[in-house]
Amino acid sequence: MCFYLFCLTLLLSRSSPVSSFMQLDGENQCLKAAQDCGLYEKCGSLRSEYVLACTKRVPGTNRCNQHKCHRALRRFLERVPEEYSLGVLFCPCTNTLCGERRRKTIVPSCSYQDMEGLQHNCLHQQSFCRREDICRLEVKARNGAWADSDNSPGLCLRAYAGLIGTIMTPNYISNSSADVSLWCNCEGSGNQWQDCQRLQRLFTHNACLPSPSSLLHHSHAACSLKLRANK
Repeated sequence: MCFYLFCLTLLLSRSSPVSSFMQLDGENQCLKAAQDCGLYEKCGSLRSEYVLACTKRVPGTNRCNQHKCHRALRRFLERVPEEYSLGVLFCPCTNTLCGERRRKTIVPSCSYQDMEGLQHNCLHQQSFCRREDICRLEVKARNGAWADSDNSPGLCLRAYAGLIGTIMTPNYISNSSADVSLWCNCEGSGNQWQDCQRLQRLFTHNACLPSPSSLLHHSHAACSLKLRANK
């Protein structure tokens, strides 16, 4: 019910300035999305499950079990209705506190960052992804959805979310923007430097992926579809 009230408010506010409907009743939308998730039993329990999996250290080490973290993240995204899961991932932010909450949603310190803070080569990550069944399938879905992003923005965002929980897990770059990227670089790419740059730009310069305006646009689209489906 909370989601549909939010949708109605969002859709009725189309003619208002952007800043007036990026927040609802003055609330931080990412905080509200987290609260709504907590009120829905499956969302709250599966979110707690992946947070635990991604923060628990392997005995005798200072490392998390990234495999378990990825598995729990994928289970959350697969089993929780999109109005809750995507609401938490793509909530619009207007300040750095909100942005930091959103950036840390998928527990970056375990889900994709190296414990020493080192970044691997993006092409090496892509090569590993091609050998991993789940990652390979998600990348294939991503390529198809992003190629048709103008006609299927919903599929495009789902494809982006589908990469979370794989070695190609993307995330917001900082807490002060909606820019996203892979956690990797192009050092050591040699004569494949341009290929590596193209791979990075699929995330950093992809019109399908979240920006302040597209978050609102996709929220309107998702709300319109949900409301029509429930008439």
